Amino acid sequence: RPMKLKTKRTIAAVGLLGLVGVGLAVHTGTGTPSAWGIGDIAAICPLGAVEAAIASRTIVPPLLIGLVIVAVLVALAGRAFCAWGCPVPLLRRVFGIKERKADKPTPAERDGANDSRNWVLGATVLTTAAFGFPVFCLICPIGLTFATIVLVMRLFAFGDVAWGVILVPALLLAEVVFFRKWCSKFCPISALMSLVGKANRTFVPAIDNAKCRESAQGTSCEACAAVCPQGINVRHPEAGMSFSECTKCRACVEACPWHMPTVNPETG
Repeated sequence: RPMKLKTKRTIAAVGLLGLVGVGLAVHTGTGTPSAWGIGDIAAICPLGAVEAAIASRTIVPPLLIGLVIVAVLVALAGRAFCAWGCPVPLLRRVFGIKERKADKPTPAERDGANDSRNWVLGATVLTTAAFGFPVFCLICPIGLTFATIVLVMRLFAFGDVAWGVILVPALLLAEVVFFRKWCSKFCPISALMSLVGKANRTFVPAIDNAKCRESAQGTSCEACAAVCPQGINVRHPEAGMSFSECTKCRACVEACPWHMPTVNPETG
């Protein structure tokens, strides 16, 4: 049987965590809880880069180059990191926390000022400027995941026992378990990627009218819309979220009776 997409996403996220762990272990590039590097090449958290520049009031070439690379990748692949690389969905699967329909965002909740993620993004920038350090990184579940990796590595490598070994994983677990709407309501990283992702025109789900039940058979289906975690309606885009919110998870493809591929609507 072909491997399920959920399994593929899990493998991708675990692989990314492993890659970060290796970078931190061997001290290559600029490995930190919010960035990993090999040699002189670093892939960084876009929000972390913005915070670092604001906090230091300095823009160094490596940071700027890394940020540009990440922006280009987001423009090409949209919010793919959210489905294929972010550790939050991975941890929720590990702890058996299933997504609820109520956790999905609605178009009204993504309407500019109504998008709470944008308010958190603005607060993140302002607090960084006010306090001179990236405040959000203290509670960011992605950063906390990498910080946990660092603490566990230090615990086993050097016997470094500190309160952080308990507090950091505990805070991460609390956010993953109790803040079920973190991704849809609070995550400023997803807000930033959604803004950059408005330029995304590739790997966008599209309907093949020759196969779709609604267009080819005149039968109501909407299986793709029902499973989309971002509330996107591929068949009727005007009734759902903007495609800039698409995480390329391909849940719509897996749910479609015809398994219609994800293609560029301009070419496909």
